Amino acid sequence: MIRAVTVLASSFRGDARACERERIAGVDALVARPRRGSGSVVLYANAATPQGVEQPAVGRFLSALAGAGFVAVAPELPHVREGVVTPETIDALVGVAGAAGPRVSLIGASTGAGLAILAAGDPRLVSRVTAVAAVGPFASLRNVLQLATTGHYDDRPYLAAPLLARAAARSLAALAPGDPAVPSLLANRNPRRFDELFEALAPETRALVWELSPIARIGDVRAPVELATSPTDPFFPVEESLALATAGSDVRLTVSRALLHVRPRLRPGIVSVVALLDRTLRRAAESEPVPALRPSVA
Repeated sequence: MIRAVTVLASSFRGDARACERERIAGVDALVARPRRGSGSVVLYANAATPQGVEQPAVGRFLSALAGAGFVAVAPELPHVREGVVTPETIDALVGVAGAAGPRVSLIGASTGAGLAILAAGDPRLVSRVTAVAAVGPFASLRNVLQLATTGHYDDRPYLAAPLLARAAARSLAALAPGDPAVPSLLANRNPRRFDELFEALAPETRALVWELSPIARIGDVRAPVELATSPTDPFFPVEESLALATAGSDVRLTVSRALLHVRPRLRPGIVSVVALLDRTLRRAAESEPVPALRPSVA
């Protein structure tokens, strides 16, 4: 567990000097390499933050992974800074993963956690993924839309962070700009009307909502999946992670009060979070090392 402890500690107190900007499979990315020059590839899918991969914590995490011997990559996925998820976002993550190495491991946080699961179950990538770790994931985009618009989850009030409503509205508007039923669903605040308004969406809109739901893909993931969440997550209720754990074939769920959404804290339960990272890194280290990533022309 020493490696995992070191990575977590460096993520808080380290720096990002080891990171470089590169373009991989047509996508801008932040990359950190180990000193020996080669290592197994770990891709990090970031949460929805205005700074994107320029968020200092991302650079520190990549540098910490490089210090532990990995080639660490964080792609600037399309629209994620604005909290928007579309098929283009998944295509970009799959493309970067495919170009990064013969085998890769995926770690994701919040929105990025869902993206990591979706990419790991994608037919274009599924056989090349060694390990998956998803911290603070969502399972159903439909459930997220209901929570974001009505403040209710599973027929009960749930106080979610305001950012969730903005991100969900942007995602649905981007998915279906021509669907006349979208504005009514987004304007609704009555949980009793949500099902009716959702069913009024165009069939292709509802199909996209399902396609972008990690629960639709986690059963296709062949690699071991580690999930982690807080019992009182401010974005995605713990039931989302429980649903993913039930739907997957090789999934381990850690529920810990040491997590503040995706940020570990020195609280009771932190050992279980460290153990999750340790298991993920041990599996990731089994991937074939790559000597260097070859940046591609956009």
